[in-house]
Amino acid sequence: MTADTTATQTHQAKEPKDLRLRKQHFPKAEELVFDRKRGFVPMPIILRKLLRHISAPELRVLVYLQTRCSKYFICYPTLEEIAHDLGLNGRKNLTPHLAALERNKFISTVTAAGKRLFLVHDPRVAIEHLVETGKISKDELFDINELRRDLQQDEITAELKPAEALTLVPKQRKVK
Repeated sequence: MTADTTATQTHQAKEPKDLRLRKQHFPKAEELVFDRKRGFVPMPIILRKLLRHISAPELRVLVYLQTRCSKYFICYPTLEEIAHDLGLNGRKNLTPHLAALERNKFISTVTAAGKRLFLVHDPRVAIEHLVETGKISKDELFDINELRRDLQQDEITAELKPAEALTLVPKQRKVK
């Protein structure tokens, strides 16, 4: 083994695994990936555990707001601007999704000085709310907490509310 080979192996061992794999399997990746230092907005990993609790349009709005936020997780685009950027036909097609995101604690909104301000929450807030309202099961919470432990984050300790029992009422037939 030559000194050059040993130096190359040592250098490769110090590189993060994902970077080594990227260089090995995607040699032109540097030209294809986004520069994290300029304009990159990370998505919270734990958000993937909430995808079953959010509709596709709500997710589009949430991602839009996340990409508009400052480092303080606040932004203030107009409703018209959001609708335009998302290709929606006006505010009426946007407001139900904003309301659902706020109801499920993904965001908070407030109007101040004539501007609507949006605060994008840590997904933990939505998880706690969905647990407390019985929308996240005990098994789902276990999976979420397992991922949170892997990410070295505190577990969610919100109280599980039993899911509401459904009462089926037979449809009444009209008698002729």
